[in-house]
Amino acid sequence: MDQLTTSELNRLITEETRQADDIDDVGHLLPFIFKSFNADLLPTAASLRGSNKKPLYDSTKKTWPLACSEKGQAIEKMFPSFLNAITHALAESFPAQPLPPQWYGSNSTTPIGDSLIQRKPDLCLSDDVTLQWNNILVVAEMTASTFSLSMPAVKTLDTKAYLVFREQPWRRFVLFLSFTHEHRELCVHLYDHSGGIVTPVIDIHEQPDAFKYIMASIVFGSRNCIGFDPTISINLKMTQLLSETFWARNIKKAVARENKILQSCEQASTNPQKQFHSLPEHLPSPLPPTEQPSKEKSTLPNPIPTNSKQTPPLVNSSDIIGKITVNKNEYELLKVLFSHQGLVGRRTVTGGKDVVLNEVKMLEALKGVPGVPRLVEYWLVEMAPDQVDDTQLYRQKIYSSTAGMYRTHVRLVLKPRARPLHEFRSRKELVKAIRDIVLVQKCAVEKHNILHRDCSLNNSMIEDTDDGSRGALIDWEFAARITSDNLYPAGGTGTIPFMSIDVIQAMSTLEYQQSQTMAEERKKATDSSTRQEVPKLRHTYHNDLESVFYVFAWICIMFKGPCGQERHLEDVNSDFKRADIWLPQQWHGPPENASAIAASKYFFFFKRTLCIAKQFDPYFKDLVPLAEEWAEIIKQKDMKMEFDDISSLLDKHLARLPDNETSLDFQTSSNKLAKRMGEPEKDVVTPKRNRVV
Repeated sequence: MDQLTTSELNRLITEETRQADDIDDVGHLLPFIFKSFNADLLPTAASLRGSNKKPLYDSTKKTWPLACSEKGQAIEKMFPSFLNAITHALAESFPAQPLPPQWYGSNSTTPIGDSLIQRKPDLCLSDDVTLQWNNILVVAEMTASTFSLSMPAVKTLDTKAYLVFREQPWRRFVLFLSFTHEHRELCVHLYDHSGGIVTPVIDIHEQPDAFKYIMASIVFGSRNCIGFDPTISINLKMTQLLSETFWARNIKKAVARENKILQSCEQASTNPQKQFHSLPEHLPSPLPPTEQPSKEKSTLPNPIPTNSKQTPPLVNSSDIIGKITVNKNEYELLKVLFSHQGLVGRRTVTGGKDVVLNEVKMLEALKGVPGVPRLVEYWLVEMAPDQVDDTQLYRQKIYSSTAGMYRTHVRLVLKPRARPLHEFRSRKELVKAIRDIVLVQKCAVEKHNILHRDCSLNNSMIEDTDDGSRGALIDWEFAARITSDNLYPAGGTGTIPFMSIDVIQAMSTLEYQQSQTMAEERKKATDSSTRQEVPKLRHTYHNDLESVFYVFAWICIMFKGPCGQERHLEDVNSDFKRADIWLPQQWHGPPENASAIAASKYFFFFKRTLCIAKQFDPYFKDLVPLAEEWAEIIKQKDMKMEFDDISSLLDKHLARLPDNETSLDFQTSSNKLAKRMGEPEKDVVTPKRNRVV
C-alpha cells in the first residue's frame, strides 16, 4: 500500500523553501492555513511551565528536556508526554476553550485498521482515547534518520493520509508531522487531492517559538487549521467506518481467503465509534465564510413512497448525520454513499471556470431527461469572502510537474433524493432500473450529443416516483460533448471494475508510457520534471453500454437479495481453482494491473460466460438467462452493441419477471428499508410449508 500511495504522489510533493538568511521563516503553507489562529496570545517558549512549575524549555542549553529520551526509554512512549505538557502549559492562554485533544503513542506497536490495511502510527492527536482512522486528527512519525522524501517514515505517512481521507471524506486536507534527525527536526506534511506539501525543517530546540507556534495552532486553532471544512458538521456517532466502498472491501477479503486456501492446499500436498473532533451532539450549523445561512432551512426532499397517495414522511431527526452549507442554504446529511478511493484525482481534468463547472453545464443541457438528476444549486466553496477553495492557493510555487493538477472545491445539490441501485426492492425493479439507465445513455447521446463516460455501481441509482420507480444515472462531472474523433481527456474514463475492455487497454498503454517517464524522473526535483499534458483516450457510447453489463453482473454476484443485502464471498463455498476466481475479483485492481484486467474481461466473454450460473447468488438465478444472452450479444457484436440491442433484451426479460415478490427475505428486507425511509411497514407473511410424512 505504501508503494501505491507513493507512486500516486510521484512528482506531486512540493518541498517548500525558506527565505535566505531568515531562520524563523516557516514557509508559505503554515501562515496560510493558520491565519485564523491568533498567535499574539501565545507566551514565549521560555515562559512555559510544566505542572511542577519548572520551565519546559531550557534557554541556557537551548533544549526541551522532556524531548530528550533517556537510555532505554522508547521515544514513542516519552514524546506524547512532552507534547501534552506543552499543550497543558499553553492551555492557560485559552481558558475559554474546551478540553484540548491529547497526543497518544499507544498504537506505535498496535496497528489501527481492518484486516486489509493496518498501520501503526507513532503518535496520534485525538479527542478519543480509542483511536480509529475516523477520529484521528493528526499523525506524527518519529525517526532518528535525517529527513528525505524517500525515507520509510514519510512513505508510511502517505498511506496514513489515505486512510484518514478514506474515513473522513469531509476533510479538505490532512495535516501530519515528522520528527527526524534524532527527533529534533520537525516538518509539517499537508496532503490534499492535488498531492502534498512539506514545510521547511524546523529544529525544535534551536527554534522553540516556531515549534510552539505550530503545536499551538494545531491543538488550539479552529479545526479548519488542520483540514476540516467549516461549512460541514458531522456527528460521527451517527456514521460508521467507511473502510472503502463495500465492493472493494469484499473483493479484497475474497482474495485473502483464496490465498489462505491455496496456501493450505500447498502445505498439505508437501507435508490467515466515538465523538467526532469535539463537535457537540446537537450538531451546530456550519457557517459559510461569506454570511449567515438563511433562517428558512432548506432540506433535500424526502423520497416519494411507492404509494403516491401517502403523504411523504418527514425525515426522522435520528437519521441525520450532519449538516452542510451551500451558498446561503443549509442541508441535512443523511448518508455517506461512498468515499473517494485514493489521495489524488488521477489525471484530473483542470482548467478555467468552464471546465470546473462542467457537470453544471451537462446537467443544464440534460434538464428534463428522465433519470438525470435536476440541479437545485451549486457553489464554488469559499474559504473566506470572495476566496474560492482552490488547492493552488496552498502552494508556495507551481512547479512544472504540478501545474494543472490543482483542484477547485465545487458543491452541487441535486434532486430528487435517490437510493443506490443495489437497494432495489425486487428483481424486476433491478432490471427495470438498469433498462432505464440504458435509456438515459441513449437519450443523452442521440438527442443531446453527450457522453457520460463514467457508468459505475456508485453512479447508478433508483429514484422513487409517483408511479413506482426508475433508474437514474448521476455524476456527470466527466461527461463531454461527443467529438468527431471520439477522443477525450483521460481523467473521466470511469471506475476500473466497470470500464470497457477497449478503455482499459488504452489506459494500460498510457500507464506503461507514464511508468517509463516516471522511472527516469522519480528522484529528480519537482521543478525539473517535465510537465505532462493531459492525455486523451478513445471513448464511445459502446464503452458506456458495456459498463452497464459489469454493473449488473457485479450486483448479482456481490449481493444476495433486495434492499442491499451484502453477500460475503469469503464465506461462500467454492473450489478456488484458477478457473473459479470470482469475476469481480478479476475485474478489480489498481491501474498498474489494467492490462491483466482487460485480458480477464475479454477471456470472460469469449471463454467463460458459462461461469455466470455458478457465480450468481441463488436469489438471482432467474436472471442468469438474461446475463448469458447479454454477454452473447456483446461477444457477437464484438463490443459494438447498440442501445436498442440491450434495451430490447431487458424489456423481453422484464415481461417474464413477476410484478410482486412474496419471499420472506424480500418482505423482511423491504420492511427494513421502509422503516429507514419512514414508510409504513407491511405484515410479514411466513410461507406455508407442506408437511412430509
